[in-house]
Amino acid sequence: MIASAARSDVSWQALSRGAEPLFPTFGDFLPPGTGGIGDTLLEDLWVTIQISLAGTMIGLVPAVVLGVLAAGNVVRAPRVARFFRTVILLIRGIPELILAIVFVVVTGLGPVAGALALGIGSIGLLGKLVADSLEEVEPGPARALLATGARRPQIFFGAILPRAWPAIVAHLLYQLDVNFRSATLLGIVGAGGLGYDLLNAARVLEFGVVTTVVLMVLAVVLLVEGLAVWLRKVYA
Repeated sequence: MIASAARSDVSWQALSRGAEPLFPTFGDFLPPGTGGIGDTLLEDLWVTIQISLAGTMIGLVPAVVLGVLAAGNVVRAPRVARFFRTVILLIRGIPELILAIVFVVVTGLGPVAGALALGIGSIGLLGKLVADSLEEVEPGPARALLATGARRPQIFFGAILPRAWPAIVAHLLYQLDVNFRSATLLGIVGAGGLGYDLLNAARVLEFGVVTTVVLMVLAVVLLVEGLAVWLRKVYA
């Protein structure tokens, strides 16, 4: 970081001057307000939740399939596992924002573009998490079943998947958390939801509305996290 700062000719004087109005600016965001569009904010919050749920569900099945095929302890051929791991990495390399712009062009403005973009993005992240969870399973039970003559599907469903399932559920909820926050940002490029309200509020200097949107996003994220904690206790 020090080398990068020196190489990029960072002006510490400019940074210090820019920091001076930082705290007074925070006062512009308080108190939170609705700007007369409280009903619209609630409707768009629900749209954002729907986009994140739809995106997570769209990517769930392909992510699980690719994650299973990319797990080295599930697939017998290492080349096959490396191939599907590479596919997952390639999908992860495409930002959801770029995907949203593409789908907005294809499907038009609205939540459909956001859901499709998040669905493809979920395949990359959730697929990797599923593969990692499967590979982290203790190999003892699988070896014991193999010694009894069990087949690969029997080993997978009897020894690997049951032990990886709690982690996979936790990763699924984490993906939902990520998708909800991403859905808020995708609204800025026309994918529907709170992002459009956030952009408009910032443009007209309605910073109280910006604070309200941020608090709404925070509330949903905390709700999802609470659900994840509860499910971990249930599976534990």
